[in-house]
Amino acid sequence: QTGEIAPKVWDIFLYEILQNNDQEAADAFYVACKTNDENAKQGYHDQYFQYTLDALKQHVYKIMADVENLTMKAQSYDLQTHPRVPVIVAHNTLVRDTFTMTASLLEQMG
Repeated sequence: QTGEIAPKVWDIFLYEILQNNDQEAADAFYVACKTNDENAKQGYHDQYFQYTLDALKQHVYKIMADVENLTMKAQSYDLQTHPRVPVIVAHNTLVRDTFTMTASLLEQMG
């Protein structure tokens, strides 16, 4: 709930970027991940940091927008026929708050 992004998530986003742009680099990065070659992985992360950061930001902001839209939709339901709406809204609020912290951390990175 701190909003921090796990290293494996950074790896997955970078791998997808590499797959879409440089299959040879994607293959080498995959091997580095599978063999726990942290130096090689870090080299790729350093080289492609801005691309990975941008992709993560896009993902986070999309999730935040989706959660906001779903919350508004849930709040429009009649509680008599949809008594679980408060639970859904509470969950969405937790997700929104967590992703807001994540977005803040990402913005601080660039």
